[in-house]
Amino acid sequence: GQIQLWQFLLELLNDNQNSSCISWEGTNGEFQLRDPDEVARRWGERKSKPNMNYDKLSRALRYYYEKNIMTKIHGKRYAYKFDFNSLVQLSQ
Repeated sequence: GQIQLWQFLLELLNDNQNSSCISWEGTNGEFQLRDPDEVARRWGERKSKPNMNYDKLSRALRYYYEKNIMTKIHGKRYAYKFDFNSLVQLSQ
């Protein structure tokens, strides 16, 4: 089981100890990368890709927009919103 980036983000979000680098904003699936570089570093660690950076991570996130898994929140830096309906279908 390869972990997907969206699963990894949910994992980080659901542990309050990570709130300095990523946190929920409100209750509608919105979240913000407070420290995008740290999130990217941890993702690289998990995937054994030491040269992972936010640039590469954000490319993966853009792929999710096309799949309607998440959207970018306009006017807010590093802010995104999960589409839970799409995620539920993915998980089945």
